[in-house]
Amino acid sequence: MKHAAPLLLSVLATACASTAPAAPAGPDDSLPASVNDTCGASMYSELIGKPIDGPGVPGESRLNRHIRPDSRVTADYIAQRMNIEADADGVIRKINCG
Repeated sequence: MKHAAPLLLSVLATACASTAPAAPAGPDDSLPASVNDTCGASMYSELIGKPIDGPGVPGESRLNRHIRPDSRVTADYIAQRMNIEADADGVIRKINCG
């Protein structure tokens, strides 16, 4: 039993050692776009510069968000969700996952 105490202290000290903080959840910009395209946003890239309410633009749903300058959106990251961002004139400026 005398030998168990130093071993236990060693294990506890190792368990308490500080570790680097985990990276925030979200896309890794260092990876190719195809790896980060978990929602299929690249299939809609031809819509950039077109009206957000135009033909071919996916409608709003749980996994599709239309984001305008006055929109309130949550900051949570959902890899399968597509964000379609438009400017004040309703023109699509960005389509990405999250």
